[in-house]
Amino acid sequence: MYLRFGQVVGQAGILHAILIVLLAKTITTLTALSLSAIATNTRVKGGGAYFLISRSLGVEYGGAIGVVFYLAQAVSVAMYVIGFSEAPVALFPGLGLSVREASSVVSTGVFVTVFIGAGWAIRVQYVILALLAVSLLSFFLGALGHLDAGVFRENLGPAYLEGGGFFVAFALFFPAATGIMAGANLSGDLKDPGRSIPRGTLGAIFVTGLVYLALAVTLGGAASRDVLRAEPLVMEDIALSGALITAGIFAATISSAIGSMLGAPRILQALGRDNVFPRLAVFGQGSGPQNEPRRAVVLTFLIAEICILLGDLDTIAPVITMFFLITYGYLNLATFRESITRNPSYRPTFRYSHWATALAGAIGCGAVMFLIAPLWALAAVAVVALLHWTIARRQIIATWGDVHSGAAFERARQDLLR
Repeated sequence: MYLRFGQVVGQAGILHAILIVLLAKTITTLTALSLSAIATNTRVKGGGAYFLISRSLGVEYGGAIGVVFYLAQAVSVAMYVIGFSEAPVALFPGLGLSVREASSVVSTGVFVTVFIGAGWAIRVQYVILALLAVSLLSFFLGALGHLDAGVFRENLGPAYLEGGGFFVAFALFFPAATGIMAGANLSGDLKDPGRSIPRGTLGAIFVTGLVYLALAVTLGGAASRDVLRAEPLVMEDIALSGALITAGIFAATISSAIGSMLGAPRILQALGRDNVFPRLAVFGQGSGPQNEPRRAVVLTFLIAEICILLGDLDTIAPVITMFFLITYGYLNLATFRESITRNPSYRPTFRYSHWATALAGAIGCGAVMFLIAPLWALAAVAVVALLHWTIARRQIIATWGDVHSGAAFERARQDLLR
């Protein structure tokens, strides 16, 4: 949002930027409807997307998605921490720290925050949210003195550079909309997941959608197209206080790092608890009265630290986005199959999801994957297929029902009636 949205508006223009935001939000809203339906269909425990998919499509699908989603979240910690660390290293060269060294320090701080417990980490997130709100307020108030009707008219239409285009700009923006599982990943820590996940997720999509749309219009009216294209920190130049925009960048990256460090271990803990992979069983145990996944937190920290030390995360960034999208696609697919097969155990209390919306969400996620990076999309599908085949070969007998047993039950019932 802070570093790339100006470039999106500069190339796509205000109207296309609005269309990009609406398209991204349509896909995430359809996925959130599917998420809400599954979350209100059963008693949700820890494990987020893994738990919901495995209890719907079966252990093979859930296990494959659980592994890739865990890895995507764990590596994301490193990406966000590096993004956070680049700014202070540039601003304070006297510290004598490299980006890699600063990232290791920040990663350790995130690890300690999450290791203490989810309750403490979420209280820290409230402070970060306040920083983000003040940062955005500073930008919008500062923009009042820069708005120009002539600049607004000039920026209405698109002016893509060579090699650019609508879907290139869409791919640049879409990662800003992929955090919709942050609440569901904490499913085991919520008092009432069936109530909190739908309200929180849909509310978050709505609020961020309004912020992005307001930013598209404001940036388009406050800065020339050339400035928007060339200056990554254009928001800093427009805001009342550039320091508050820098604080907002810090807040956004560290918030995402804490969110991923909170969510990833809970997915691994659920995988270990279900004994999908015997070697992961050790991570299924929790600590303390809140069943904190501290062993999984340690492993997640080590993975993030290895990625920080390796340094070049730009190469694997696209495949992380693919793993997020394929998880959302499977979530929509699970809801579609539950609805279309008339599984008798599928009775969600959330009434705003339909098999058609779930199918549209699944198609949308798949289409976006191949529009953003076709080769990485194929690689992600191949990894999930390999994991699915590996789990299927082990012939794990799950202790829960899924869509396959529900469909078999319904077929038997129909045959008996005939």
